[in-house]
Amino acid sequence: MIMAKTIQQPVAEGQATNAHTANRVADTTGDEISSEELKARIEAILYCVTDGVTIEKLGEKLSVIQRGKIKDILLELQKEHEGKHGVQLVNDNNAWKFKVRDEYIPVIKDVAEPEFDKSVLETLAYIAWRSGSRQCDVVRVRSNKAYNHIKLLIEKGFVESSKAGLSKWLEPTKKFYEYFKLQQGQKLEVPGLAEAGTNEIIEAGMKVLFG
Repeated sequence: MIMAKTIQQPVAEGQATNAHTANRVADTTGDEISSEELKARIEAILYCVTDGVTIEKLGEKLSVIQRGKIKDILLELQKEHEGKHGVQLVNDNNAWKFKVRDEYIPVIKDVAEPEFDKSVLETLAYIAWRSGSRQCDVVRVRSNKAYNHIKLLIEKGFVESSKAGLSKWLEPTKKFYEYFKLQQGQKLEVPGLAEAGTNEIIEAGMKVLFG
């Protein structure tokens, strides 16, 4: 019995090279990383930068020139987090970020409270209840310690500041409203406290925000 001999066709050199480079990405230093490694690095950055990051910023951070490749990976990650995942990858005004799905906000709200001291959160509640306030008025109500509270709240992105005469105007940010699941510009409803003192209002505001 004569056995047929299998003849393997050689792979063209160009084809082999293309298959290899298709899964490699060159950085600005001339080195190459795999697409999977780039994807892992992008995912790690997204988990750390909760405010979101642009494709341009990712390219700079990762020293990757191919912005189109970064966008492709972001779209791939977005698709992977569809469906039953507790978080989703969203593009918010060109800033890509992971966001907890709406249906899971009540589940994580207690454990995801901002890592601030109670006094800082009370200052935040007061600013939110006022829907914005002059810094001098916040300090008058909350004492000189409010300067540090305000600085921290601005650094963390919950409050923004703008010039208002001799003082500054403070108001909640978009991040604040998204975090506490409120409509942009929505005033904290504190029923029955029209004649209440500031401390009672702050306490009621805390309950509205944190339950």
